[in-house]
Amino acid sequence: MTEFSGKNRRRSVRIDVQTIRENRSRILKSIPAIGFFPFVFLIFNLFDSNSIRIAIPLVLMLGLFFFLVGLSLYKRNFMLTLGIILVVPMFLSASLAISNFAFFDQRTIMTAFPKSVSPSADFLLGTDYEGRDIASTLIVGGMNAYLVAAIATMIALIAGIPTGLLLTMKNVIARNVALVITQFFEIVPQLFFVLILLGVFNFWAAASAGTRLVAAYAVPMAGFAIGISSLPSVARIIESRVSQLKAKRFVVALRSSNVGSAKILFYNILWKNCISEIVVQATFLFGATILIESALGYAFEIGFGELGTGGYLSWGKILAEGRRSLLFGENLWIVLFPILVTIMSILGINIIGDTLAKFLRSEA
Repeated sequence: MTEFSGKNRRRSVRIDVQTIRENRSRILKSIPAIGFFPFVFLIFNLFDSNSIRIAIPLVLMLGLFFFLVGLSLYKRNFMLTLGIILVVPMFLSASLAISNFAFFDQRTIMTAFPKSVSPSADFLLGTDYEGRDIASTLIVGGMNAYLVAAIATMIALIAGIPTGLLLTMKNVIARNVALVITQFFEIVPQLFFVLILLGVFNFWAAASAGTRLVAAYAVPMAGFAIGISSLPSVARIIESRVSQLKAKRFVVALRSSNVGSAKILFYNILWKNCISEIVVQATFLFGATILIESALGYAFEIGFGELGTGGYLSWGKILAEGRRSLLFGENLWIVLFPILVTIMSILGINIIGDTLAKFLRSEA
């Protein structure tokens, strides 16, 4: 009787552990939906009222963040709470700019307002040396940084996952081609590669058009350049994880049951057992892209002049344009807020990624 009850207890524990793992996997799989939530606000472009375009997305986004903060506090995950709070400027900027881009873009036109006005009721964060509303430049710059990061993350996953799978193939030619591509991006410094690629593209495209490159072309190109150069970080994880899983008993059992190789690879291995690692890595890539994008904006503004700014407003470009505030210690609000939102966003996303990584390790 005791032996029977002991077996039932062990079986119950195994079922509970399996349930916990499935719940954690569902939570990790839901992260991308939250990350791409700002795109929902595209629908508010159908409204004519600026008040509706700004107020409703503001309330909805703040409501989502309050819910997530409350949930993380309830779970006593205080680091995740901190990470969520820190990323508010990034996602709030993206949501507002996506819902009413024309309004904020108008307020970023040079000499639109008096220059170097300190924060006030009319200009919450003041104006810069060019006569632009700093709050609006941060909102538009945040949207651009978000779009570049989203595009780069998707490109890295789209290119990195197949490359990682090819690295595990028995076919020597396919494996060697994938290895050469991966090692190329591992050897070449990422910032150097992206700077050269974007510099050439921006000069060529702007010269062909006879004018400055517009954001509609520059933002996707920046996302593509950063994403394709981030390929190894995804490919190596896929290679390592898939190689480990191919030797597991459940894979051997599936093969012996005549389950198709494609189904085993893409469903049982990749989807069921690798998606969590992919989501965690995508989170880190998102944060790294914001840092690279800001550095590129700063470098382009200083080193390439008007033609090489990338064709869009970014937090790094805002910092470069207001750098004399730091050099001469004047009008410090011009650079204070861009520095704060950049640091907060990168730090917040990294904290969330680190929390998800620990969450994943505890699942194993």
